[in-house]
Amino acid sequence: MPLQATTVAGKILKNSLWYGLETLLETVVFLGTSIAVARYLGPTKLGYFSYINFFVTIVTRTSGTGMAGATRKYMADFLAQDEPGMARAVYRLAYRYQLLGICAIALLSLGAVFLFGDPHYRLMSSILVLSIIPGLMSWVPASANQAFEDIAPNTISALFYILSYGVMILLTIHFEWDLVGIASALFVGRTVEVILRTIPLNRKLAAMPLSELDPIVITQVRRFCLETIGIQLLMSIVWDRSEMIFLKAYSGLEQIAFYSVSFGLATNLLVAPRTFGSATGISLMVEASRDALRVDSIVRNASRYLLFVALPVHIGAAAITRSALGFAYGPKYAAAVPVLAIASLLAIPRAFQEIPETLIKVADRQKQMLYLFMLTGLINLGLDWLLIPHYGAVGAALANGLSQTFGIAAIWQLSRRLFSFKFPVGSAIRLSLAASIMGAGAFFLTHFIPGVAGIIVGVLVSVPVYAGLVKLFHGLTGDDRLRFDALGERLPGALRGPYRAVIAFATPDPKPEAGAP
Repeated sequence: MPLQATTVAGKILKNSLWYGLETLLETVVFLGTSIAVARYLGPTKLGYFSYINFFVTIVTRTSGTGMAGATRKYMADFLAQDEPGMARAVYRLAYRYQLLGICAIALLSLGAVFLFGDPHYRLMSSILVLSIIPGLMSWVPASANQAFEDIAPNTISALFYILSYGVMILLTIHFEWDLVGIASALFVGRTVEVILRTIPLNRKLAAMPLSELDPIVITQVRRFCLETIGIQLLMSIVWDRSEMIFLKAYSGLEQIAFYSVSFGLATNLLVAPRTFGSATGISLMVEASRDALRVDSIVRNASRYLLFVALPVHIGAAAITRSALGFAYGPKYAAAVPVLAIASLLAIPRAFQEIPETLIKVADRQKQMLYLFMLTGLINLGLDWLLIPHYGAVGAALANGLSQTFGIAAIWQLSRRLFSFKFPVGSAIRLSLAASIMGAGAFFLTHFIPGVAGIIVGVLVSVPVYAGLVKLFHGLTGDDRLRFDALGERLPGALRGPYRAVIAFATPDPKPEAGAP
């Protein structure tokens, strides 16, 4: 029987579809435009833009996640306790803090551009800085929608952002607006997004009562926000892009471009796992606040599905890297092939980051997570210092991936001490074996059939091979078929038949209910 949207599984599936729609279009547009921009600018100019955008990204993420994380947690807590007035009060407080903070940040950032920036790129840098304002102001409304377990408004506004950004990039390339046009695309897209995201939410909140927040709650929100900012600062500077600084110092702009391209493509591979992981995190935060006993089943099922999706995507991508990168980016980026292969494989643990982070936030133990991330950051910096001077972008990919694997394993252990649940180790082994065999086949196919033909053949052959291996190794259960079938009912009619055929082929028959003939 189909899972209804009112159940936990139904909400996860519903939000997964909305996330899936957004991330699918985002991946297609951003990947396509990134390739076009890379070809248009060339490695040297792209390397400079990536270096400047690195600092803008740090400011956006660290400033945005603090209040956004507090909004999501405390609104979800009050909504779970049936206190909508308190939830609305949390939103008002967070939005006000965010607005005051971004005004100060924008002024300081513009000052830094004019004092320390390269005069030749000052206009581009200023536009990038200004794009932080609409970008940041969309975070709190997005988190409020997540607290309501309804991300459809986020997806709709994001789709218009993607559309306007893509149009601006095409115009930039056609009219040769260079870096100024690319920076303007970000500003225009984010402005469209924040307008379309904020107005519907304000209407929804206006229909709710408004309570007065207790000073203790305000203190908790501030503390939670500061801890989140500390965690995100570590992730943005150290986890995500500390390699950029070392590459700039030891290897040059081309190595920055090779690493930036590879890091971006490896992150795009996380689209499907993060779609499901984010949707799971939304419901997990609410359900863990209501009943901690439900955590085990949610985590085990979600982890198994993440393994089912992430392993073949990342291993398969690493297998066809040479053909795919050569076709998309051309011979100028041939040196990025080993970088992308390493980044693809070592990005697999990142697919599992959302679940433990959500549980740690529910338990309000962010300080412990912050300490673990600080240790991870030290490991990352140490590996950067050891590897990048000798191996350039390859060393950067190794340093980043190995340190993040340690950090994610550490927060999984922390979350297991806070909640009682088990990771599906048996499923992980069986699905890893299936994905590895599939990846080996894809590697040899693309090796003997070069170019686009090899990529197409490799992908078309890999899907049924992986499905068959999953069934052979019992990677999924009969109950999983029921859950995947429920997701299939929300797909377009033309896709339902092939989708159900693959799921039926990959999963065993579900066990009959007790008393059934």
